[in-house]
Amino acid sequence: MKPYQHILVPVDFTKAFERIGGHGNHRYQHILVPVDFTKISNTIVARAHELANFYQAKLTLLNVLEDASLGNVAFGGTNKLGMPPAIKQNQINLATEKLRKLADNLGAGANVALEVTYASGKPSDAIIEFVKQNGIELVVVGNSGKKSVLGFMGSTAEATLKGVPCDVMAVRIMD
Repeated sequence: MKPYQHILVPVDFTKAFERIGGHGNHRYQHILVPVDFTKISNTIVARAHELANFYQAKLTLLNVLEDASLGNVAFGGTNKLGMPPAIKQNQINLATEKLRKLADNLGAGANVALEVTYASGKPSDAIIEFVKQNGIELVVVGNSGKKSVLGFMGSTAEATLKGVPCDVMAVRIMD
């Protein structure tokens, strides 16, 4: 007779959760997916959409437009010139169009209120600020499995994990 190597035992953690101040029926009401339009974005958004559908939560797709500057760094200067408004508006339009396409690819989810938006700045800082200002309860980030210099996931995902006051779920994408 072969001994069991794995035994699955159903466990109800409700009472333990209540003792430590949590609650067993937590339902995420607002889920955020920071989107950078890389090839793994569709998978991450689809996974977050499944969660939002399960929890009947609002799902927000956020793209962060990095503040690019046109400075004279090549000539040894440190002055930074702001991006011309026309170029900035073009970036906003492109990001909004791409976000809408991602949202359209999800199809209609009966239980999901879907929002697409953008922010400007350093991605991790903008994500953290957005989370704090909008009552986000779960941030879904991607992890391609490639280690960053800083640790086990990409630097933006790692900084987000450390800086937000809510749960963070990393979706592992295998190449």
